[in-house]
Amino acid sequence: MNTSRRAFIAGAGATLAMTGYTQQLCRLAKDRKLNILFIMTDDHAAHAISAYGSKVNKTPGIDRIAKEGMIFSSVMCTNPICTPSRAVIYSGRYSHKNGVPVFNDISKDLETVGGYMRKAGYYTAFVGKWHCGGPATIRDADWDKWLAYQNQGQYFDPWFWERKEDGSVGQLKFPGEYATENITKVCKGLIDKSLDTGKPFFMMMHHKAPHRNWLPSPKYKKMFRSMTLRDIPLPNTIFDDYEGRTSSIKTTAMTLLHHMNPGFDLKLAEYFSEGGKFETIDGKKFDGKKNEKGEYINRFPDGMTDKEKIQLSYLRYMQDYLACVQSVDDSVNEMQDYLKEKGLEENTLVIYTADQGFFLGDHGLYDKRFIMEETLKMPFLAKCPAFIAPGSVNNDIIGNVDFAPTFLDVAGAEKPECMQGDSFLKNMKGETPENWREALYCRYYIEGGEHGTSAWYGIRTKTDKLVYYYKRNEWEYFDMVRDPEEVHNGYNDTVNQERIAYLKTVIQDLRVKYEDTEDEYQNSGEYWAVKNKKEEAK
Repeated sequence: MNTSRRAFIAGAGATLAMTGYTQQLCRLAKDRKLNILFIMTDDHAAHAISAYGSKVNKTPGIDRIAKEGMIFSSVMCTNPICTPSRAVIYSGRYSHKNGVPVFNDISKDLETVGGYMRKAGYYTAFVGKWHCGGPATIRDADWDKWLAYQNQGQYFDPWFWERKEDGSVGQLKFPGEYATENITKVCKGLIDKSLDTGKPFFMMMHHKAPHRNWLPSPKYKKMFRSMTLRDIPLPNTIFDDYEGRTSSIKTTAMTLLHHMNPGFDLKLAEYFSEGGKFETIDGKKFDGKKNEKGEYINRFPDGMTDKEKIQLSYLRYMQDYLACVQSVDDSVNEMQDYLKEKGLEENTLVIYTADQGFFLGDHGLYDKRFIMEETLKMPFLAKCPAFIAPGSVNNDIIGNVDFAPTFLDVAGAEKPECMQGDSFLKNMKGETPENWREALYCRYYIEGGEHGTSAWYGIRTKTDKLVYYYKRNEWEYFDMVRDPEEVHNGYNDTVNQERIAYLKTVIQDLRVKYEDTEDEYQNSGEYWAVKNKKEEAK
């Protein structure tokens, strides 16, 4: 989206939203509550969506939401890792309050947004990646129907846990199907059922894709594996040397060079044996060595430099990642077509997002977990002809802790006191509330582990970012206007000291506001379950 279009929309979009769209929302609220279709993927970075300016792919289905609705530039994840992010979305509370700061199960005592929406008169359905524990962690009282993947789910032959009519929990299997296509079919069927109840629906549609290890549908596998680095250009920072940065990025394991598995992730033997190409390697000459079982050995070809290995890792990673995204894009488009065919488009709020961002070779990395832009920012697009002006843009700072309060606001329900987020329904209408936040507080808890990450807390404002790696006593400051790619740590620069001192007071104020004043690191699910029950008892 070009700058001139953004500037025009920023001025005109709010005016449109304040007139006919707002009046139409009021009319629909009286006639019937709005439906909500919340579509969330796993690890889909905003910079792999063409509406966000992607240089590596085209996503017409997702872009359609931006064209017919609103694109958000500053929606961020308060704890950028899969399970904790989902718990924040389900609960409307920060990780230290919902009891899921790491990869531990969510408590079944914790009422989720599904329960509150059901009390507000909605047919509630959850389909796909729950990822906060097994079926025993899902509250039946919160959902009219739930179908949940086991842990990460699987790309092929997908199946769900479900509550059966006799009260038992069993498996619903779909052999021979591809997960992204299957969940689309299943969700359309459940919406059909919801219409029979006469209630508006609230559906959380959670895709598996494009989570590691990126297994594309046959529809796109060959197409994307034929692409080269000319088709999928390298990011500017892929060879970042981390000069002047804290130890957090220098010691991480999440690099294309050292952490990408040639077999599990890159599937090199399969790729080259099927005619795959790389700029400096003749795939036909790949020796294809086999083990004692006659299986191809996945490894980097002999003689490759580190730079070539990084480039090959990036290419193979992105080929399969983007192919998985393309199937998601088809699904998003199909769901929009379905709503239109059913006459539901006018009064359905459609949201597309991901559980956090993802490194796409940026800074030589993959995965998430850092407070850096590529992983902190979530794609977020929303459309509803009833009240969102088409082609509009929102630049307000919003967190995933705000999602649940917003859903309740759409439903006309009060936000419970336990929820720490704020509704951004008015923001969707082009009316930024007075005193809207200037900074979002975020925190990540895992120090070390397989990915070699650092625990941190920090804030992101519209113009800059300050983060404290509290287990290492190290700070980073980035001026996001002058240094949008975050290659210079300006924490010790004289010119930044006054601003940094102010931001430290903001961090402290937010920690007090959200009651997150403990610095100790705990990686025990039992610890957090006990802590959460103590909080509930207060």
